[in-house]
Amino acid sequence: MTASEKAADARLRRVYKKTLADKLKEISEQGGGCAICGRKYPEFILSQDHDHRCCKRPRGKKGNTATFCGKCNRGWLCYLCNRWAIGSLEYMAKVNIPAEKAFEYLKKWYAVLKERGCYEEKGKKL
Repeated sequence: MTASEKAADARLRRVYKKTLADKLKEISEQGGGCAICGRKYPEFILSQDHDHRCCKRPRGKKGNTATFCGKCNRGWLCYLCNRWAIGSLEYMAKVNIPAEKAFEYLKKWYAVLKERGCYEEKGKKL
């Protein structure tokens, strides 16, 4: 292992209770990229997704690195899917807004906008 791989392995062991080999195996098992959108690793950095309801991240302590139990680890996600997709859905669940309502809203408006010609490109339908 290179020095950077050893450092990554040590951090994964400390923070997520897994090894670098575990990470690479899990990424391979989920298709070699983000578990949601599929953007490929290592071209895109993937983060360990975990359920924030399980292990609360300590706040206000400088230099404090969060550690998680390891039981709440989910898949490996790119920044966009982790931060914006899952983060938003988790927040919606926390405040009791069904995610299905957001999908219904998008589907409804996609149909309306498509009917208006919104998705046509200079005489070409998308």
